[in-house]
Amino acid sequence: MSAGPEVTGRQYHPSPLIDSAGGRGLAIYRLLALAYALALLVSHGEHVQRWWVALGYLGVLLVWSLVAPLLPRATVLAVVAELALAVTGIFLTNVVYEPAQVSAGIQTVPGVWSAAPVFAAALLGGARGGIAGAAVIATANIVQTQNHSPLMWHNIVLLFMLGGLVGLAVQLARQSQVRLEAALAASERLAERERIGREVHDGVLQALALINRRGRDLGGEAGDLADLAAEQERSLRALITRFEPASGAAASRDGSGPGRADLAALLVRHRSAQVEVVLPAGPLVLPTQVATELDAAVGAALDNVERHAGADAHAWVLVDADDERVEVVIRDDGTGMDEGRLVEAAEEGRLGASSSIRGRMHDLGGEAAWRAPATGGCTVTLTLPRPEVAGSAP
Repeated sequence: MSAGPEVTGRQYHPSPLIDSAGGRGLAIYRLLALAYALALLVSHGEHVQRWWVALGYLGVLLVWSLVAPLLPRATVLAVVAELALAVTGIFLTNVVYEPAQVSAGIQTVPGVWSAAPVFAAALLGGARGGIAGAAVIATANIVQTQNHSPLMWHNIVLLFMLGGLVGLAVQLARQSQVRLEAALAASERLAERERIGREVHDGVLQALALINRRGRDLGGEAGDLADLAAEQERSLRALITRFEPASGAAASRDGSGPGRADLAALLVRHRSAQVEVVLPAGPLVLPTQVATELDAAVGAALDNVERHAGADAHAWVLVDADDERVEVVIRDDGTGMDEGRLVEAAEEGRLGASSSIRGRMHDLGGEAAWRAPATGGCTVTLTLPRPEVAGSAP
C-alpha cells in the first residue's frame, strides 16, 4: 500500500513522489516485521498451545503484506483494516500462548508488525494520523494483558514517537515538494514569457517604436497616432516583462491562509499604463494586517505621484524581500519635490505623506524615506522588518 495523499481539512492532495517512496518503505517494513514475528513465535514454541491459530494469522498478514502495496494509494478504509488486523493479532496472543506466559508479558503474536498500521496512518494523515494510529495499538496492548511491564510502556512510547515523527516528516516533505513544484512552474512561466518577449521585441515593439518616432516628427494627427503607439508599446512591454504572483491555491499551500495574505497579489492591482509593478518570483506572504497596511502606504505614495508629479509622470513599484525585511520602492519620473516640502505640508495640515505613509510604516515597526534629486522625480522607500523576525507575528 503506497503512502497516502496530503490531508488539508477534508480534502486530500496526492503527492506521488512522497507517496511512492513512503509506500515502498512501508512494504519492506511489513515483510521484515513479519519474518521477525515468525522467528519469535518459533523461539517461544514450547509455550504455544494453538499453532494453527498463530500460523493462520501470520498467513493472513503475509497475504495483506503482499497485496497492500498493489493498492494505488492508502485510504482511510485500508488503514482501518490494517489496524484491525494488528489489534486482532494482539488479542489472539491470549489464545495462542499459555495463560502463564501471557501474564508474564510474552511478546504479542504480531510483534513489531503492529507498528505497520501506525506507519500507514502517518503516511496518510501526517502527525495526527500517526498519533491516532499509535493510540489504537497502545490501547489494545494495555487491554490485552494485566501485566503492564516497563517494557510494554517503553514500546508504547516508541510507537507514539514513530507515528508522530514519521507523520511530521511526511508533512514537511510534502510542503517542500509543493514549494519545489511552484518554483519550477514559476521558472517555466518566466522562460516562456522571455521567449515570447524576444519574438515580440523583434517585430511588434520595434514597429510601435518606429510609429511613435515618426508620428512625433510629423506632428498633427500623426502625433495622436504616436501617443497611441507609445501607450500600446508600454502596455505590451509590461505584459511581457512583469512577473505575475502565484495563484491563490499555490499561495495557500505556501503558507497563506486565515490571517495571512500575499502582498504581491495586493500590489499587482496598482498596475496601469502609468504604473509598473515589479514583483519577486513568488508569493510574499505576510500577516493580513501588515500586508494591507503596506499596500495602503504604497497606494498613498502613488496617489501623490498622480496629484503632484505631473500629467505625463510614470511610476515604478519595485518589491524586494529576504528573510529579515521587506522593501518596497516607489519611483517616479515627475517634476520632483523641493527640499523641506514634507515639513511644510505637515505644518499646513496636509498629512498625506506624514500620516498615510510614514504613520502606517511607524505603526508596523518600519520606516519610510524620501529622496528627490535635483534632476527631477522622487523615490519613496518603505522598509519593514519581517514580522516573524521582529517578533510581532500573531
